[in-house]
Amino acid sequence: MKAIKKLTTFFFAFVIVLVLIPITNVKAAVADNNIISSTKVTVKQAEEWAKANGATDTFVGLAQLYWKYAPTHGNVNPAIAYVQAAKETGYGRFGGVLDESYKNPCGMKTSVGGSDTDPIAHQRFNTWDEGVQAHVDHLALYAGASGYPRSNTYDPRHFATIKGKAVTVNALGGKWAPSLTYGEEVNKLYNNLLISAGLVSQPTNDADSTSTGTNSSTGSTSGSNTTTSKPQTASPGPTGAQVTEPIKISTDNSINIASPIGWQLEGGNWYFYRSNGSKATGWINPDNNWYYLYSNGVMAKGWIYLGGKWYYLKPSGAMQLGWAKDNNKWYYLQGDGSMTTGLKLIDGRKYFLDSNGAMRTSWVSISGYWYYFNSGGDMLTGWIKPDGNWYYLYSTGIMATGWIQQNGNWYYLGNGGARASGWAVDGGSYYYLDPATGIMLKGVIINGWQIGPDGKRGNRVPGSTSGKVIVLDPGHNFGGDDGAYATHNGVTYVERDLNMQVAEKLKVKLEALGYTVIMTRNSSDRETIAVTQSLTNRVNIANNSGADLFISLHHNAAATASVNGVEVYYSSRAQDSSFGGAYSDYKLSTSMNLASSVASAISSSTGATNRGPRDSGLFVCRNTAMPSILIEFGYLTNASEAQKVSTWSYQDKEATAVANAIAAAI
Repeated sequence: MKAIKKLTTFFFAFVIVLVLIPITNVKAAVADNNIISSTKVTVKQAEEWAKANGATDTFVGLAQLYWKYAPTHGNVNPAIAYVQAAKETGYGRFGGVLDESYKNPCGMKTSVGGSDTDPIAHQRFNTWDEGVQAHVDHLALYAGASGYPRSNTYDPRHFATIKGKAVTVNALGGKWAPSLTYGEEVNKLYNNLLISAGLVSQPTNDADSTSTGTNSSTGSTSGSNTTTSKPQTASPGPTGAQVTEPIKISTDNSINIASPIGWQLEGGNWYFYRSNGSKATGWINPDNNWYYLYSNGVMAKGWIYLGGKWYYLKPSGAMQLGWAKDNNKWYYLQGDGSMTTGLKLIDGRKYFLDSNGAMRTSWVSISGYWYYFNSGGDMLTGWIKPDGNWYYLYSTGIMATGWIQQNGNWYYLGNGGARASGWAVDGGSYYYLDPATGIMLKGVIINGWQIGPDGKRGNRVPGSTSGKVIVLDPGHNFGGDDGAYATHNGVTYVERDLNMQVAEKLKVKLEALGYTVIMTRNSSDRETIAVTQSLTNRVNIANNSGADLFISLHHNAAATASVNGVEVYYSSRAQDSSFGGAYSDYKLSTSMNLASSVASAISSSTGATNRGPRDSGLFVCRNTAMPSILIEFGYLTNASEAQKVSTWSYQDKEATAVANAIAAAI
């Protein structure tokens, strides 16, 4: 029996429950819960809990909808979804950028997204019925519900890339919201609801204060943000899943059957005959090896499923013990011959065997935490660099995020785990991470900014970048030059709008660094003029301003859907005669070097394919008088890349990378 057959006939539910039990963060006050789970809380109990917390009548009434739709929308626990809605909306009181008219119970953004403080970036639903269904569908997708992503949903951000990213509530931290404690806060609210319903007892030292969160997956802000400042002591990291050892191999190899007739080959099948001439069935051990004979006496080979366990029998029929390779996958058969799953300590090394028993390599998510296993299956710890980015894995194997301290040095790891370099923002403060080592610098001047002894950026050194002007050109307009379009899974991606979203983020970051920024168009503009006139106007804005740098922001398209990556253009050509025909070695060398560093910075920050700097006679690059580059952030014709470049978090990484590269160059 091949491994593929196992997938269709068997699912180790009880093993998953035992091995991949929800893991709570070491600082969590209450137990973690599976998003897809049942609850004894009734609608009436939920309504009473909401009323006791000062909920609006509208919010109290939403309980009926959550209990109505949860069973048909991934079996999401309706009580968990309801308390999360309470957190996101302030029990229906709102108070952030949304109000009740949005009928948006979880701060969901539109498919394109946008700024957390921009009400237009958030989804308006026609009814609360739609809003609740969208919320439950988004949770079901995060939890990896069967049948998801679904083709018919009100969820505007139903992206396949987030499926299974948060199986438990705690795992929502850093995914649904930037705060790593977000999931714990939702769990606390759920525990409060259980206490209110009389299903659990009140703890003796209850610490149930919660704050309204920010949904980073959907980018929403439905209340005050919870931010975390740089820690003052090194964290040992979360405990994670517990490693267990497989069943030991038995030392009892005694013969349990013997016969003068024994094995007989008949019709291509092997049988074992007892001394009385009858065919043996079941497990037998005639020669210090175990064999299994079906009810008709035929000797089994390959995979068999007995008593809720899988076994692998060699071509000789002997039961396999230890490592076995089948269909290019490795499995481990423990001491009783049964296939094992989960996080296991084998011969002093830690391996992860998934629910199908296959040994996993590379990145693996276990109960909401990420681990890395090398090509041999060993779980790694410490610093690793698997994809051009550095990551840190605690001694438990869990990938670190946020601030960590190693050998007296501070490092900052983003939500994706990659070690940051250059400028980083945390808790409203700027820090500078050495580009070569990632170490947070202290007591130095960087790009004209004074860095204090605590690593926080202070005041700008007088005259450091004053007077330097950068022109940002969000490419295309609303008519004659409206750029690329692409539609994937019912979502249309518009280059013109994506260009503006990145430009606005980059503008904020550059101004924070002390530069004066001029935009060739603003988000409120609705210019519809033809291509040549539009491009001419952009060049004139830059040349007339005496800018020090011109950056045009774009997104690409290709005839082949698989093409992906970032590329940055510059021009080695002289200006057109209508713009003066000038040529500058300084402009060329600066543009060429900046194109290279920007492409590398974006690739390093986002993981995008680096298609490198490219010399081209693009209109805006050749006719501007100052160093000029044109950035193509990704291909909208590639479904995966289109989804990524449309998200707030990815755009923020792009903008940060470009700003850091510019700060290092001029």
